[in-house]
Order: sequence, then structure tokens, then C-alpha cells
Amino acid sequence: MLRLLIRLAGVVFLGAGFVALVVDGARSLAGGNFYIITLASMLQGANPSARADIDSSLGSIASGALFYLLAWIPLSVAFCVAGGALFVASHKERTEVGPLAE
Repeated sequence: MLRLLIRLAGVVFLGAGFVALVVDGARSLAGGNFYIITLASMLQGANPSARADIDSSLGSIASGALFYLLAWIPLSVAFCVAGGALFVASHKERTEVGPLAE
């Protein structure tokens, strides 16, 4: 049951990654320029006080480094990597059956 939930979460993240990729492509075509939604911009859009909350919990140096890293990671890539990792993690290990199994 847990494997099913992990696999379902992986498929949802993969789908969200491809949706973010399509949104980036549509914005780029409509604007005539190259636009990418990053993790930092998504976090700022979802919760405007997120930077202040992270500053208070991690400190300004650590949060500055974290936001610098998040500013370069595209949202579509992050979601696709997370979904793929969850999907791969949900697979069972193969067991060999028969005369060749030791």
C-alpha cells in the first residue's frame, strides 16, 4: 500500500513537472523571450513571507545560500527529478526464481 502511495506521488510530481514545462514554454512563446519559473519565484508567489520565515529559522547566511541555490533550479526540472526519484524508489527489488538463483 505504501509503494502505491509513493508511486502515485511520483506520478503526480512528474505530471506537475511537465505542466510547469508547458507553462514555461507558453510564457516564452507569448512573451517573445525565454522565461523560466524557478523554485524561489514559486516559493515567493505561494508564500510572500517565506523568505523572512526561513531567515528567522536558519539565519541570514544559510537562507541566503539556500535562496541563491533555489534561484537557479527550474521548477519543471525539480518536479520531474523528484517524481522520477519517487517512482524509482517505489519499485521492488527483482528476485530470481529458478535453477540460476543462488
